[in-house]
Amino acid sequence: MRKLYPPLSYEQPVLNFKARSLSGSREYVDFIPESHLRIWYNTQTEGYANHYHNAMEIIVCAEDQYFITTGSRTYTLVPGDILIIPPYMLHELQSKPSGARFIYLIDIDMLRCFRDYKALEPAFMEPWLCTAATRPVIYRHIYDALMRMAKLYFSHQIFWEISIYSILLELFTTIGTSHYLQNADASAENADDQQSENYTLFSNLLNFIDTHYADDLTLEQAAEYIGFSKYHFTRLFKQHTNTTFHNYLCYKRIQAAQSLLTEDRNRPITDIAFCSGFNNLTTFNRCFSKYAGCSPTEYRNKLRHEEV
Repeated sequence: MRKLYPPLSYEQPVLNFKARSLSGSREYVDFIPESHLRIWYNTQTEGYANHYHNAMEIIVCAEDQYFITTGSRTYTLVPGDILIIPPYMLHELQSKPSGARFIYLIDIDMLRCFRDYKALEPAFMEPWLCTAATRPVIYRHIYDALMRMAKLYFSHQIFWEISIYSILLELFTTIGTSHYLQNADASAENADDQQSENYTLFSNLLNFIDTHYADDLTLEQAAEYIGFSKYHFTRLFKQHTNTTFHNYLCYKRIQAAQSLLTEDRNRPITDIAFCSGFNNLTTFNRCFSKYAGCSPTEYRNKLRHEEV
């Protein structure tokens, strides 16, 4: 089998850089030292087992095909296709005997303080596929932005990290603007006003949920917060987030639980469940397995195993 090597122009900015490695199902991402990201031109012919990490992963297929499986769905990428995989999502990678792709691993924790990023989070509850067919209006802009990020990374220019994050913010702005515009009537005379109104309403709401997810928050309270009836709210929430209020609230609570399980390995799971907003362990275990792919106990045991 022919072994492919990346072109010299795609060499890493530092010497003796480690390859990706797994411990259990968790990958501890090796960013460039004293930075928060890593990009590489990947030509591996072997697959990569089911795993997760706390970084956002962006894959741009460059040659042949690449296969990414998350849950019960498999994405087949062809040259030019883009897939954004959210942090903590279990996924498996498979390639053909030949091929290449750009892989970006990016720490987005610093972006979570932005109100605008919180308004964008529903778009990343699942892998975000971007192709010329699925996102014809914004595809070229997203692809060009990612290629600019790669060029900066491999050129070893000064201020490369902050320059890449500035492009990343531009990329997220494009995705967010498209998301809120598609839920307004683009043909209407007041389309811009609708887009602005949609953004303001749901930005306020998602920030409210982000602050109060651990409370006994109900659909009725959320609807009242933005001044809608329960039924009108249910329809619009699904329209603008592609999920239900209940699913989104569970998703936010599981994110918090994963963080607590990682930060404090000895804290009782019952305590973590209640601190994350769950009233009983049965519901917590069911929701955790749905979003994390394993039970809270299994998740913690994997973390402890990795410390040995």
